[in-house]
Amino acid sequence: MKSPIYNIIHTTCHTNWGGLEKRVLNESLWMSDKGHRVSIIAPEKTPLLQKAQRHGLNVHPMAFKRLSALSDYRRLIRIFNHEKPDILNTHGNTDSKIALPAAKKAHIPLRILSRHISAPVNGSWYNGLLYKKLSHYTFTTADYTKRHLQEVFHLSDHQVFSMPSGIIEPEHLNPKDDEREALAAKLNLASPTHFIGFAGRVSQDKGVDILLNGFHQASGRIPHHLVIAGTGETSYLHRLSQLARDLKIEDRVHFLGFQENVWPFYRSLDCKILPSLAGFEGVPQALLEAMYARCPVIGSKTGGIADIITHNDTGLLFQVGHPDELCKMILKTIENPAKTLERSQKAEKKVKTGHTIDIMGLKIIDIYQNHLGNI
Repeated sequence: MKSPIYNIIHTTCHTNWGGLEKRVLNESLWMSDKGHRVSIIAPEKTPLLQKAQRHGLNVHPMAFKRLSALSDYRRLIRIFNHEKPDILNTHGNTDSKIALPAAKKAHIPLRILSRHISAPVNGSWYNGLLYKKLSHYTFTTADYTKRHLQEVFHLSDHQVFSMPSGIIEPEHLNPKDDEREALAAKLNLASPTHFIGFAGRVSQDKGVDILLNGFHQASGRIPHHLVIAGTGETSYLHRLSQLARDLKIEDRVHFLGFQENVWPFYRSLDCKILPSLAGFEGVPQALLEAMYARCPVIGSKTGGIADIITHNDTGLLFQVGHPDELCKMILKTIENPAKTLERSQKAEKKVKTGHTIDIMGLKIIDIYQNHLGNI
């Protein structure tokens, strides 16, 4: 039997370009490729809306500000009544509070609230309304978050689903040595220079200062350079640069800025590190991508990071905020190449068999069909 074609709307109040926005776009493009109609409602001139428009998706600019909440609510009802979607999926705090009531008012048959981070949610009456009455299901990106929401709101396994972002597999991966030499040439460094690195939003909650301190402690025993790919607030980037100078490692720390194509970066590294602080991470897409690229990984033991990294099996974990423990994991990775290779091969298999865009998309379609088929 041919699968039904759905009309799907995603909303988000977020204005940056990170894992959340990447997830929304990738999922939308996958659904569109399967014949479904997809619309995205987000603040005007944001990277997500611009990229979605370039890909030919239907878009609606929406402020999603506190002062515009009433006008946004009324406009959403008009959009919903005109487009008659089968499914609404919200992705941020502010848009969920506006779009879910509007969707219920417009009688959208399936309403989903996606929770992308692992920060605790308080059990207020209004949050209870969002998670138990206004939405039919909650999608989280980590088992950690799923368990937390079940405990706070007494949700069953049929109401909340852990749905980590599926990666889009690259057409090919270049040899690691080639990408390492290309990065060294880009940074005007001699070959063979080796690298460990970070990719993502460069911010306090990602623990990048912890990374610099951990690298500093390990730097006397390894020849590697540290490369940081991503953007962040200017003040924090300046603090990191000053920290590198204070630690006297500035000649071995490099800030690359945003990288549109992350696959060459991951292939150039001997280790990718995600030192996030407590309570912020789902299962990070950047971590899944690195694992797919057979790049050894180290992560802090928090949120969804521990869902995807099994210590000493698919990677290494260290206690949040402890650069001395991170140093030990860096040395363990670099100084034991045979064990590190074994872990990276297991990590690649884990992603290929459980965390691709096709696997994620089919799981979501199954939920759509089970719900809408029973109405």
